[in-house]
Amino acid sequence: MTRLDCTVTSCLYNKEHCCCKDNIEVGGVSGGFRNSAQEAPSGENHARHSRDTCCVSFRERGEGGVRSSVDIPTKNTDVACRVMECTFNAGCHCQAKHIGIAGGAACDCDDTECTTFRCKCD
Repeated sequence: MTRLDCTVTSCLYNKEHCCCKDNIEVGGVSGGFRNSAQEAPSGENHARHSRDTCCVSFRERGEGGVRSSVDIPTKNTDVACRVMECTFNAGCHCQAKHIGIAGGAACDCDDTECTTFRCKCD
């Protein structure tokens, strides 16, 4: 499992900079498609920079600050990764020991990014 720090305070699953989900998915761009719900025909997501990635699991917190019913934050999270160019991606699974998800007051998963992303192209 990967240690996850998340600064996306507008996410339904964020509590104390930890994620209350026990698994997340990181996606990337592919011919203008940004997340796995809108993936390119090949099914692969391509990125060259962390800004080209996103947390597909992001859900905006509703009115009144309603949180997820799964309200127990955990630092260790299983991370599925669809960003083929990331050095930490092995078989669509993140192998990094620690990752960061950023996005502050994001309204959509497109406003988030995996700050740990490192391109194999570098």
